[in-house]
Amino acid sequence: MLANITLTQLRCFRAVAERGGFTAAASQLCLSQSAVSQAVAALEKSLGVPLLVRGGRDGATPTAAGGEALAEVRTALAALERLATGAAAAAGSRSLTGILRVGVVQSAAVQLLPDWMRRLRSEHPGITVILHEGTDPEVTSWVLSDVAEIGVTSRTHASLSSRAVVQDDYVVVVPDGHAFANRREVALKELDGQRMLLSGGGCETLIQELLALAGSNPEIVCLVRDNATLASMVRGGLGLTIMPELALPADRHGIQVLGLRPNVRRTLHLLTKPRDALGPVALAFADMVERTERAS
Repeated sequence: MLANITLTQLRCFRAVAERGGFTAAASQLCLSQSAVSQAVAALEKSLGVPLLVRGGRDGATPTAAGGEALAEVRTALAALERLATGAAAAAGSRSLTGILRVGVVQSAAVQLLPDWMRRLRSEHPGITVILHEGTDPEVTSWVLSDVAEIGVTSRTHASLSSRAVVQDDYVVVVPDGHAFANRREVALKELDGQRMLLSGGGCETLIQELLALAGSNPEIVCLVRDNATLASMVRGGLGLTIMPELALPADRHGIQVLGLRPNVRRTLHLLTKPRDALGPVALAFADMVERTERAS
């Protein structure tokens, strides 16, 4: 028989494996790094096998046994969350409790998630959300690998369920004083030869494809992942950029936002495993988002 394995040990191991290190896991779990390290070590001792390869600078990756264990740990924790939810329902409580792991692209994290979180908390104050923010490909991969139960991204996948929830348009952003600054819109072809800052948040592939189809060859001077940094660099006169409307900064000082011709629309999807594989907490969040966006 195995020695007692605690929920804390399982949660610590999952966090370290998913976040790639003990410091990041400790921050996510609101525990000390020492506590996380001790919990994982105790789990490894109980199982009699190393689960993680400790790397330099606090890094950690699952061993072969650790990868298999991670899948089982995720299943076990999800089952316990369903158990708690079922018990609450049996006791007559309509409010759910548990942990929800959400992967989201940067623009949605800034513009959409605060309202969604507020609505979720008002309906289910016992739900804790763990947020993973990344690029479109990263978010999709997180849902595929069960790092996140819900993804908000423009990338879909044949193995995942997707529901369109929000649309926005791509726009051209130029600094004040630019030759295009007083225009209402700009054609893709007109960007040929312009100094351009390219978004590195995951939509750069689409932008480059659109430019190629239009026969437009701007001078790409920098690839920038962070939207706030991208807008700041445009403001500083380093070049123009194309970004989705939701990625625009609240402070428009020093920049001009122009329409793109032809108009290009982005669709953000709620990405999940098949609906019958979702737990009650993930279902509650997905349903709330769909209700909210239908009403808007």
